[in-house]
Amino acid sequence: MEFQELNVSNLDGTFSKGQSTCENSLTTIGHEKQQHDSHYIDIEVTSDNSRNQASTHLDVNTESVVYHENSRNTDKNGTAVVDVKCRNVILERFGHFKRLFVENKPHVFLALKICVLIAYFVYFGFALAHHEGDEGSWRLIACTVFGVLLFAWRKFKKTKNYKKVKSLMRALLSRVHKSRKVIRWVLYVAMTVFMTVYVIVMVAIRTPENLRSLFGLAAFPFLLFVTSNNRRKVNWHAVYWGMSLQFIMALIILKTPWGASIIEWFGTRLTNLIHNAEAGSIFMFGEKYKDHNFVFGALVQGVVLIITMSVLNYLGVIKFVVESAGRVLAFGLGISPAEGINAMGNIFLHVPESAMLIQEYIAEMTPSQLFMTYASGMATVGGTSLVIFMASGVPAGPLIAASAMSAPAAISACKLSFPSHEKEEMSSNDDIINSRLRDTTGFLEKPKSLMHSIIIGINQSVVLTCQAVFYIMTFIIILEWVNNTLIWFGDRIGVENMTAEFLLSYIFYPFAFMMGARPEDCLFIGQLLGIRTFSLAVVAYPKLGPIIVNGREYRSYIAAGENNTWTQVGNDIYLDNLNKTLIGGVIDPRSEIIATYALCGSASFAVMGLIIGSFEAIVPSRIGEITHNILRAMIVGTVASYLTACFAGLLFEEEISV
Repeated sequence: MEFQELNVSNLDGTFSKGQSTCENSLTTIGHEKQQHDSHYIDIEVTSDNSRNQASTHLDVNTESVVYHENSRNTDKNGTAVVDVKCRNVILERFGHFKRLFVENKPHVFLALKICVLIAYFVYFGFALAHHEGDEGSWRLIACTVFGVLLFAWRKFKKTKNYKKVKSLMRALLSRVHKSRKVIRWVLYVAMTVFMTVYVIVMVAIRTPENLRSLFGLAAFPFLLFVTSNNRRKVNWHAVYWGMSLQFIMALIILKTPWGASIIEWFGTRLTNLIHNAEAGSIFMFGEKYKDHNFVFGALVQGVVLIITMSVLNYLGVIKFVVESAGRVLAFGLGISPAEGINAMGNIFLHVPESAMLIQEYIAEMTPSQLFMTYASGMATVGGTSLVIFMASGVPAGPLIAASAMSAPAAISACKLSFPSHEKEEMSSNDDIINSRLRDTTGFLEKPKSLMHSIIIGINQSVVLTCQAVFYIMTFIIILEWVNNTLIWFGDRIGVENMTAEFLLSYIFYPFAFMMGARPEDCLFIGQLLGIRTFSLAVVAYPKLGPIIVNGREYRSYIAAGENNTWTQVGNDIYLDNLNKTLIGGVIDPRSEIIATYALCGSASFAVMGLIIGSFEAIVPSRIGEITHNILRAMIVGTVASYLTACFAGLLFEEEISV
């Protein structure tokens, strides 16, 4: 607001024309007020007589002149001073409403939230009435219940009662801690008896050939123990319950129809989600993008998954699920909550993505905890790896099942190979956590809004997908170079086709045998295991896929009639009545499931490089420690996926398979 002086000739209500700060000049005569360009003015007149003085004020609202005899304000010539102030009523009204909104902002947002909530539940009721009892209705109910629980939990954590409940739980746990030895041994005995009886009754009697997988379940942990960096510090409680939990999960997934249905449902939902990427691929690369499906299809799907995880992480969905299950896992296995949270996150996410769930703790983790962060991720196929494997033709069901079963196996393997030397704790001080968050790199930046989470997801997907492209391409090139070199050396001594696959098939033959594969299939499975270790599972799966298809066609052909004969031609099988050759032959159904689960892991030399590159962006200060232990981490991830294959082979039945 601006002020301007006007000369006033007298105080009888008649004022002379003066200058105004408005866009046009103003003339005020008597008690009249003129308006120019939607501006009103206030005029204050002060005059000094010898004994009294009066001020004249033109009231904007009442348009009347008011005299005040309370001050002295004239110049040296006795001329009254008039202050002219321009006012914008529209801006004043806007400012008034703005102040009201700021003062009542919590109430306004609360009202909006209530309106949205009422609208949603109205929609919820109409949706259930319109499609009663179908799968979509149950999905809507589950999501609604989960949303209510998440909302209630977040609100509860902000109340004073949360601290009271937390202290009460600590008090109860401290009481349990006093008698934990008795409880532990009771649980040890009960679980051991249950597993023993089940294996004898349900496996040894019904399918005794499956018992060979027990050899692997004993041999692989023993190999990790022998190569452990500190055998005296092994947390046997975590090792035992990690493998026991894997056994329970294998029973649910492999031996119950409802367990297999749950895994299949999650696989279908995941497939539906990433198929949304097809619209982006077509828009950017055209209808023929499938000619280069890995780059223009699978990696775009990876972008969709990473962005989705970033948004869900911002909304607190992943954190709620993973922290709830992770803390229970940590309490039951005797590990830190950060490790439990990370292990659960690896079921759904790739190593760098699951690290975001515990990003505030990574910098100050013990060496054992940090080792488990990236080693356990090598045992699973979440995130980008999951999309890449699905693009190679592997169904989502076995991949999710393998990740779920491998998570507890990875804990056991990590605690055997790299036991913790220190007390494993996770800070719960919010100030400490916030200070650590401020020190994290941009790659793990904490989103401040929904749009910000999308932007962060895009940035992360660019880094991860570019790394995936070049690491995979590089190691395929290396594999081809090694093969050509070995073939050249083989030709010098008269050995044909002495490729890396040929040599690796013999090196990994014992591992396939220990997992329970049929001896005739061990060379082929060993070759696949070697390819996965040297390059990637995405290179090995396309070699397994046609063999599985051959097996289904072969078994259908044999079951169709007794006169359906076949002929073995080298590794191929010729179906006489169909005049068709099954290239590569077939393997036993049990060997198929063992190979599928054994390959469901990220442990390979290529992923080693990918993890080093990712963690260099996440915790650059500890990259030397990570590179020093990365080979051990690959071995741990490999063994964990082999343990999963052992359980799959032990509990295998053709009627129920995922």
